[in-house]
Amino acid sequence: MSRNSRRPRFLKNDQATKSAMQNVGNALVQGTLDAGMKAVIKQQPKDISATRMPKYLKLTSERLEKLEVIDLKPFFAHSSKRKKSKDGGWYLRVPIKRKARDMSRRMYEQLRAIDIAPSERQTVISDYLYDRRRDSDASMLNYEPKSKNITKIRSGNNRHDYVAFRTVSNKSPQSSWIINRGKVNTQDTSKTFVANVNRLMKWKMKNGL
Repeated sequence: MSRNSRRPRFLKNDQATKSAMQNVGNALVQGTLDAGMKAVIKQQPKDISATRMPKYLKLTSERLEKLEVIDLKPFFAHSSKRKKSKDGGWYLRVPIKRKARDMSRRMYEQLRAIDIAPSERQTVISDYLYDRRRDSDASMLNYEPKSKNITKIRSGNNRHDYVAFRTVSNKSPQSSWIINRGKVNTQDTSKTFVANVNRLMKWKMKNGL
């Protein structure tokens, strides 16, 4: 094993891995998704099952890590804030803060025009919520969001926060919580890499990862 591929100290055993992932999962929920992402990138665990993969898939997985194309679902699965569902599974409600500068113009104008007084918050259905969302050229990484709800929350005089609340569970599709998927494209990577990413996703689904 090369020096660069050694597992970080906090991942030397299964208990340390579980604890680290739980801490990151909790940070994601407590600080809203975009704030918690710093913790994910800093403590992102290596794929524990990578040694059982074909070599080319292992290399593909390592390259995805370098591109910060990360599946958040495993972090949420280890969060102490997850709840048990009636069928024995788990679920978690995740707040995703949306900043005005990251919205499309038409989405911002729609939300700004909505007067929530005298209430402190109001949930809005926006067809523009995913205007700036980038899909991947690797089809297995893509996911069509089911909800278009976003909540406008009063945070001060003429100031508002915008938060989309989303639910993740053990039944969430494999590709539903992957971030930075748009970095996998033929222009910035290659057709071979894109094809191998699709093969990697199929391998993970087949092996229950």
